[in-house]
Amino acid sequence: MQNTQSPQTRAWVTVVGWSPMAVINTLWQACEQGIVPTHIYLLCSQQAPQIEQSLKTVERYLHAILPEFGVAAPQIEVQSIDEDDLRGFRQRLNLTLLEARRQCEKVVLDITAGRKYMSAFGLALGLRDDIGLETLYYNQLLDQRYQDVPHPLIPRHHQQLYDLLEVLE
Repeated sequence: MQNTQSPQTRAWVTVVGWSPMAVINTLWQACEQGIVPTHIYLLCSQQAPQIEQSLKTVERYLHAILPEFGVAAPQIEVQSIDEDDLRGFRQRLNLTLLEARRQCEKVVLDITAGRKYMSAFGLALGLRDDIGLETLYYNQLLDQRYQDVPHPLIPRHHQQLYDLLEVLE
């Protein structure tokens, strides 16, 4: 009998900043652990040329990595933010998480990349019951010389992927 069940949908929400590998390496490790997104929401300030370049790098890696984990055509949505507008960012992140919840069965938030206030808002919003996150990731890089290095080239003991929902239990 053929399986007619559609594959599970999973949203991944994150910020793209100065370091594209902060986004890529977290997602890559999660995929290795079986947390594979089908929908990606990338929040970024597209006014800065370096961040625009980071976005292109992230998208290129996503299109290379996700097919290796069974997602041939990931849905990627880029949402523009003003990184100097704290309230505007909080509102955009909140709306994005709620939209991800409507669109997908599971929602993952990665707060590794971006500015400190962005991670703080992500942590606060991610703990809300109406969002119902599956996972709230933070990837700690333990040696800064690997800051812009792809995940497979970083020794395992130099980075640690945390699910903050488990850490905060």
